[in-house]
Amino acid sequence: MKQTVKLVIKYILYGISWGCTSFVIMCLSYFAWGEEDILMQICKDFARQALGAMIVGIACGSTSIIYQFDRPSGLFKTIIHFCVGMGVFYPVGVYLGWIPFHADRIIFTVLQFLASCGIFMLIWSCFYLFNRNEVKKINKRLRELEHKPENYTDEH
Repeated sequence: MKQTVKLVIKYILYGISWGCTSFVIMCLSYFAWGEEDILMQICKDFARQALGAMIVGIACGSTSIIYQFDRPSGLFKTIIHFCVGMGVFYPVGVYLGWIPFHADRIIFTVLQFLASCGIFMLIWSCFYLFNRNEVKKINKRLRELEHKPENYTDEH
């Protein structure tokens, strides 16, 4: 039980870290692109904007804990992670003005939602590929260790 609590706290803190990092990158990109008016709106409402980024980070980061368990299937885990992440991101994004919601421009809003889904999938894919590569390295090293003679040491 103690290990589970530590793991949950770890994932929540990872989520906060990713949320804050994403928020800073977003602000820096607005600055680099000369979007001072958007950046000023964020600064005027900084506390809510930063909290929103942390909430989204927690939703996306902490739900990735599901990958630590054997069940359910990988596809179902991904669906849960995606639905929780987007289920928090989109309402927070609309509420804080990250994603302008215009009832009269519903196609534009739907396209923004799809772009958000694409960004989520891109980030998820990067983590997946990184972790898959790490698993391959670990498995290769385990196979190497398995085939070493018993009296062999790394010093030789």
